[in-house]
Amino acid sequence: MKLSSKKIVLTNGSSELGKELLSVLLSQGALVVVGDVTPEEIPNHANLQKYKIDPSKPDQIERLIESAIETLDKIDVFIINSELLTFAEDDKENWNQLKHLFQTNSLGPIFAIQKLTNLISVGLHIISVSSNISIFPTPGYGLYGSSKLAFDYFWDSYRKQIGKSFQFSRVLADVPSNSKPYQLAKKVVQSILRPKRSRYETWKLWLHVHFLRILPFSQFFRSLYYGFRLKEEKKKKNSPSHSALSTEV
Repeated sequence: MKLSSKKIVLTNGSSELGKELLSVLLSQGALVVVGDVTPEEIPNHANLQKYKIDPSKPDQIERLIESAIETLDKIDVFIINSELLTFAEDDKENWNQLKHLFQTNSLGPIFAIQKLTNLISVGLHIISVSSNISIFPTPGYGLYGSSKLAFDYFWDSYRKQIGKSFQFSRVLADVPSNSKPYQLAKKVVQSILRPKRSRYETWKLWLHVHFLRILPFSQFFRSLYYGFRLKEEKKKKNSPSHSALSTEV
């Protein structure tokens, strides 16, 4: 199977991963519709149609899907690439930020999948891209992880419920500091061409995740590491130099 003339919808095309993906998809003849908060940051292309949408708002998700079907006539692949990753903000009381986080990471994607599977009867391939950080409890990433686990539970349950009419592929990225957009884009393209339930950005990541599952006690040391990182981050934020810099900005 080739990418040529494949009809693909991508969210968050202006991200680093989005740009890498678009470069590959468009160079190989795919027809792409992008939904993005800042579509003006994405270079124009004859095979690309851009729409300004906020993936956390249901009416705009609906508009993206309906516009994509109108533009492409059908959707072969829908790539969910929009997520909000937070760190060291678990103790902040901000209802609006909390609501936006869950709307972006779980409610928006869930609504998109519901809308897609209700509009398209068969043959759709949905790909979700997210960080592996939410697989295990991680100090500093409590809000992010909880918002992603809500979506993951729906994803796994709905995939089994809906049967073989649709294909579901998940691509797991490494932690932000180690993830490389071009490397991750290759895995997404592999999932388009050869659908698979899950793929990891690297074999090292696959090994790491399975090691933690097979030897649960090792998660204790992982928690210690991230707990130390969290303390260091909070020290940095509370330092006088950081406060002075924030005031100047």
